Amino acid sequence: MDKPMLVFKRFSHQIHLMVQREAKRCGIEFMGGPQGQVVRFLDIREENQDLVLIKDIEKELNISKSVASNLVKRMVQNGLVELEASSSDKRAKFVRLTEKSRSQMQEFKAFFKRIDKQLLADVDEGELLIFEKVLNQLQENIKRIGGDNEEISKTN
Repeated sequence: MDKPMLVFKRFSHQIHLMVQREAKRCGIEFMGGPQGQVVRFLDIREENQDLVLIKDIEKELNISKSVASNLVKRMVQNGLVELEASSSDKRAKFVRLTEKSRSQMQEFKAFFKRIDKQLLADVDEGELLIFEKVLNQLQENIKRIGGDNEEISKTN
């Protein structure tokens, strides 16, 4: 494979653009970016009855504290999440989905299920397992190089 980093970057960019375009077409454009990632993360954590702090979002999205704070602030303004102060540490704030977000989760899940299905059309399941194995190994290699703690300061 010639220039694998270029191929991965191009592929990642294509997925990002496709998800944004499809989300906009469906009238849920915010789901195509970081806000959508946070909503999905919170939904999974809520299913497990886990509380989520802003620092958990920082870690999940690999972003800085200020970027995470601004992202959550925008999501509060958009009515997607609400904040609740911790009773044990007033500086810590739990982030929860609003009823508005929860009521839209089926639509969001259906959207991403459809995207996944379209993306994986005509892909052999055995080859997909190999692809996942290779991606996992690449992620391990990145960790060994020291690239697992890099913060991304880009916002959407």
